[in-house]
Amino acid sequence: MNSPTRPALTAGQETRVPVVVVGAGPVGLALGNELGSRGVACLLIERSTRVPDFPTCEAINARTMEHMRRWGMAEDIRGAGFPRGIPRTVRFMTRALGHELLCFERPTNEGFRAELAAITPESGIWCPRMMFEPVMQRHLENFPQVGLCAGWQVTGFTQDAQGVTVDAEQVDSGVKARVRADYLVACDGAASTTRKALDIPMEGAFAEGHNITVYFRSAELRDLLASRPGVMMDIVNPEGRANLSWVDGNDHWRLMNYAQPDEPLDPDRRIRAALGRSVAYELIGAKPWAGHRVVAERFRDGRVFLAGDAAHLLWPRGGFGMNTGIGDAVDLGWKLQAALEGWAGDALLDSYATERRPVATRNVNEAASNYAEDAGLPVPAHLEADTPEGEAARLRLGAIIRERRAKEWNSMGIQLGYVYDASPLIAAEGASSGPASTTDYEPSSAPGSRAPHVWLQPGRSILDLFGDGFVLLTFDTSHHGAALLQAAHAQGMPMREMHIDHPEARRLYQHRHVLVRPDGHVAWRGDAMPADPGALIARVRGAAVQAAVA
Repeated sequence: MNSPTRPALTAGQETRVPVVVVGAGPVGLALGNELGSRGVACLLIERSTRVPDFPTCEAINARTMEHMRRWGMAEDIRGAGFPRGIPRTVRFMTRALGHELLCFERPTNEGFRAELAAITPESGIWCPRMMFEPVMQRHLENFPQVGLCAGWQVTGFTQDAQGVTVDAEQVDSGVKARVRADYLVACDGAASTTRKALDIPMEGAFAEGHNITVYFRSAELRDLLASRPGVMMDIVNPEGRANLSWVDGNDHWRLMNYAQPDEPLDPDRRIRAALGRSVAYELIGAKPWAGHRVVAERFRDGRVFLAGDAAHLLWPRGGFGMNTGIGDAVDLGWKLQAALEGWAGDALLDSYATERRPVATRNVNEAASNYAEDAGLPVPAHLEADTPEGEAARLRLGAIIRERRAKEWNSMGIQLGYVYDASPLIAAEGASSGPASTTDYEPSSAPGSRAPHVWLQPGRSILDLFGDGFVLLTFDTSHHGAALLQAAHAQGMPMREMHIDHPEARRLYQHRHVLVRPDGHVAWRGDAMPADPGALIARVRGAAVQAAVA
């Protein structure tokens, strides 16, 4: 059997591929891996040919790591370059080399995985984008039906009832090519040309605050901070606010400052003010940026979809941005597969926005809340004084920080607790429960929830059963799901039944039968087969979203 030809752009020719992905940052690469794992051919078009050289997106959350586990890259991501053994501790300081106001002690990447093993097989990790993005890109090579064309830019597109025609140009040479696809997904970032071409407005507040980031190398700073290990310092003093992050666990540092519009970059002054003294350093780069709180009015226009920063922009307070975008890719991936294979109902692709836009809105608002709490911290008089008054001021501010700021680093509710119970595809049990806690995660098999993790045996999570079609979990050997399987088969929807003889899983999942979608979210649960199995199958694949399901 011949292997599929890897899609590519060819000068002066038209390439045919089911899905075109515009942009190959973390979200575009996630969608490429998601589609590739499902056997869906796609072509990623990326303007840049370089690995990112400015540090961003270092917080990979637990749910994202679960997806990476399913794609077979979690171990490679964990070994991508950030050293083992460094605690992910966050310290609030007057200066990096000054007085400590409060310390949020946190485990290492490895320690978090052990600590959270009861609720997730993976846990989040600290690993900057410049380290993990090459891993995601290399993993595309596992899928011969997935192509990546770097150094090309999309110059325009048109769509009709049958598909999308995309025009592209090689950045260096000006050579032109064309692609014809069934669907286009825009993962082309904050300044998305795709979104602008579709005239889709963003709702919310742009430029809520201005910032300057300085990226520098300093072995001296590494040595000076050896007694205060951790990945981040928030700095509060009368000269201003700053955030110092340890990029690579060695000698690379990122300093972010709140600033005024058009304020000079002045990296030397900023480094000195944040640290409390001069150190030897090499400047790598500095740039201004603004924090936003916006979500696209809609995530779909015909055969074109928005994902990641093209669909939502948020403050980098909490590590929600990239992870929200990767969640978009996972939700959309299986639905595109269903549409291309012919078993999607008319409402399935529309449900992408129905499910993901509320998650994006919640995460955008939570990140903005974290920013507001941080920017609003007071700077008491005598804060840096080596006097009893100074000590008292630091204790008071430390108490305020503990009350207001702890939630940014306690976000399992955001990471694992989002629920699609308002989705028309979900056989919800009564009215929507509304937003879940952003900090606390309570495992649940309620429809719309992420199917909860339990270890079936050492190293094997129940989550490892999900991804390939729908899975009907049956926890009682005296019952079976033949009626539902027959209905799925009759409607062409891929589904299999798994009998789980595991007391802890039975307790956690609560019902005899639980139907789990390809993205690992619960679609339905019950102690007996539904009165109309066909209506349930029609609902979960988006073919009859108003059907009553008993």
